[in-house]
Amino acid sequence: MKAKKGIMTVTGSLLLLSSVLSGCGSSSTTSPASTNNASTSAPATTAGAASTPAAAQPLSLTWMRYEHPSQAIVANSKAVQEIAKRKNVKLNLQSVPQSNYDDKKKTLIATNTLPDIMLVKQDDIQNFADSGTFLDLTPYLDKMPNLKKVISQQPEINKNKIDGKLYGFPLVANWQGVGGQLSMIRMDVLDKLGLKKPTTYDELYQVMKKMKEANPDSYPFTARAANGLTGTENLINPISFAFGSGYTTFNGTKVYYEPKDKTYKFGPAMPEFKEAITWLNKLYKEKLLDPDYATATSQIWQEKLNSGKSFYFQDNNGFASTFNINLQKKDPNAKFDMLDTMTTPSGAKRNLIYALGHLSESYVINAKVKNPEQVVQFMDWFYSQEGIEVTNFGVKGEDFTGENGDYKLTDAVVNKYKDRQPSAFYALQSEYGTGYLGLGLNNDDHAGLPFNTKEWVDWNNKASKGLAAGENVQFVNDPPFTKDEREKLKQIRTQLDAYLAQNMDKFIVTDGALKDWDNFVKQLKSKGADDIVKIYNDALARVK
Repeated sequence: MKAKKGIMTVTGSLLLLSSVLSGCGSSSTTSPASTNNASTSAPATTAGAASTPAAAQPLSLTWMRYEHPSQAIVANSKAVQEIAKRKNVKLNLQSVPQSNYDDKKKTLIATNTLPDIMLVKQDDIQNFADSGTFLDLTPYLDKMPNLKKVISQQPEINKNKIDGKLYGFPLVANWQGVGGQLSMIRMDVLDKLGLKKPTTYDELYQVMKKMKEANPDSYPFTARAANGLTGTENLINPISFAFGSGYTTFNGTKVYYEPKDKTYKFGPAMPEFKEAITWLNKLYKEKLLDPDYATATSQIWQEKLNSGKSFYFQDNNGFASTFNINLQKKDPNAKFDMLDTMTTPSGAKRNLIYALGHLSESYVINAKVKNPEQVVQFMDWFYSQEGIEVTNFGVKGEDFTGENGDYKLTDAVVNKYKDRQPSAFYALQSEYGTGYLGLGLNNDDHAGLPFNTKEWVDWNNKASKGLAAGENVQFVNDPPFTKDEREKLKQIRTQLDAYLAQNMDKFIVTDGALKDWDNFVKQLKSKGADDIVKIYNDALARVK
């Protein structure tokens, strides 16, 4: 689902579209128009070292990523200006709305017309690493001391390698809060109806029935499409995991990692999965589940939770801070709060939370880029202390104080943005070009702390305790696959995903459809479900 923000971690109450791509020819690739550029050599800045003095001819690079609805991309943000000043690199930002990004990205990859630097998913790297479209970074690792240090500290990054080769600069975290697909409910509605916090999913169902009775036009539980997953996938993922099985990997493959057995499994074949779908079917039948769950965008989903049309979600808990601010403009008592981990009828008690960083997303370099060593050294700078500071906080002394992870925004910056709507933190990061949704490759969420609500701090502490107790389980990144395995995965997923997309919703929305469940699972296995599980576990065994 990161999500793993891919899926995004929202760290408080909480990109202006710079340009729609009219063509991704780059001034620093080996096209004829590029020969007068990229001649300046700029050695990498290692952690704590001074920046390279500006040269007469800057390196010009096109940089493409998606623009998240919450954080507009500003073409000449503070980070862009500082990078030009300190690194003598001119970034020409190209952004695409998140809803259209996958289609645009796949077209550019298929036609080999990439910008110099582009944000992709690990799935893209696995599918196209053999095509020669992305620059192989492995020969340049000794030129990238900051990235090498990060890899030594976070060895999970090695799972991103394809046949032992690294093709992307991963989005990692220097520091982040703890959050994920957690259960959030309107406490004021519970109080008004004289209801206690539900501690089981059966109790949650009864609570939703009471909410519906008191608010006939509402749909208590709502969900959305997000992070490359359909609304159906994003709905089923946390619920099926909570019930003791699972549905997808972070990249959307229909197997999941079972932490109890430390192995990959095919969720629909497990009785706990059917139990989860049966629970969702009951909610849908009684109009407790939003009928638009399969198609609702993030914006529509937020509108329903902001307006009181829905009262419960099991998704990125960080959104609740913004919901509370908006709701309390009309009703000071309105409030979303986090539930303790609920127990299912079979005794399962667990939640999915986001892993450290967003390792399922990486920046790749166009294999045709001119002076690749210069470009990779520039990218390595983003993982240095100076790179972390510029792409998360701004200018030291002017925007923040502290060092080595102990960072704090100045009062002037906090006061300037604290009243910005709808989100102070996103407004700051948009104008500064900072953070995970900006130019940050090594994200540090300390910048969001001044804007976090007391509730967010409480949720972070609760999620952290759940992680320590084993109730909250982090998303696991896919293991690296061989070329043959990648080809087999493509073939199997094509037919398997299509069959699931055609049939999964019917079990949630159609009365009596669950009678055909066993045949449904049998068909999935005939289309390669067990083969995918074997491929994943064989790859995992090599990592172990």
